[in-house]
Amino acid sequence: MSVFAERLKTLRDTKGQTQGEVGKAVGKSRESVSKYEIGKREPDTTAIASIAKHFNVSADYILGLTDQLTALNCENADLYCIEIMNFNEYLSDEGFVPYFKLAVKMKDHELEIIEIDSFISQLIEDKKKHP
Repeated sequence: MSVFAERLKTLRDTKGQTQGEVGKAVGKSRESVSKYEIGKREPDTTAIASIAKHFNVSADYILGLTDQLTALNCENADLYCIEIMNFNEYLSDEGFVPYFKLAVKMKDHELEIIEIDSFISQLIEDKKKHP
């Protein structure tokens, strides 16, 4: 799978959008986005620019020319976008995805972090005692 395909899928998943939603936002079909993500189709320069703009990343990042995830327009980016960018090392690690999904699940079910924090702290302590 190409870097572009992986990054497109990761960005889409991180934003919680369907292939159809991304396609609509960038002027492409759901099928085109699907083929981009599985590496069966390469985007043209207009599509690359639209996708990069949609996800507020540089074309260099989405093409894999740089690993630097930097917002294009930080003054227009919302607070969450900036905070997420600060966790770039985690977002570029496939092993982090299950943890991110868990956080989304907690948010979707309106669980407060305080409700989960003591439970996680206890798990960490148990793990330290019995590695």
